[in-house]
Amino acid sequence: MVRNADALARRQERTELRQDQILDAAELCFLKEGFHGASMSRIAKVAKMSVGHIYQYFESKEAIIIALCERRFSGFERLLLAAEENLQSPPALVDAWISQFAWWIDPVRAPLTLEIMCEAGRNPKVARVVERIDGRFREIMRNHLLPLAGPIAEEDIADRLEAVVMLSHGMTSRMTADPDADPERIMTAFRMAVHRVLDKPVA
Repeated sequence: MVRNADALARRQERTELRQDQILDAAELCFLKEGFHGASMSRIAKVAKMSVGHIYQYFESKEAIIIALCERRFSGFERLLLAAEENLQSPPALVDAWISQFAWWIDPVRAPLTLEIMCEAGRNPKVARVVERIDGRFREIMRNHLLPLAGPIAEEDIADRLEAVVMLSHGMTSRMTADPDADPERIMTAFRMAVHRVLDKPVA
């Protein structure tokens, strides 16, 4: 029984490694050619696998896009929650949270994030995944970020969450539109804006 469990664990580990290998290759291809420009044969070549081998792990390019969306947000979610470790004062926690958005606007990462948002406008399946991720992001902020600002009226919470989401999307667009934009300046502006969202009463 133990031997069977070990074998299943090893098989699962191999599957996850192969999936990551495919997603890494797909990310490189999507960054260069976009979702629709990157073919499965191109992804297979970069992954050093056959197209048939890729189909053993993902049933379609759409499934790869969806898995990539979920993997990217899972990584960002871990960063946000890890920011709270070993910090006690609310101001330090807020700034630790905000600092993690540097991951979000990395000049290499931002264009693919924007590509995902655009694909959500074209593809209902991707849209559902993005909507689910957006809901999770707002839930995390509601439970971990907003309480650091002190009491906020229930009717104001949705507006404040919307403001942070809009600001984060705006940073992504800014970095994509101008690759020479200064990430540090953008983060400084984002930090100022988020603090105002948290501190100022809604008129």
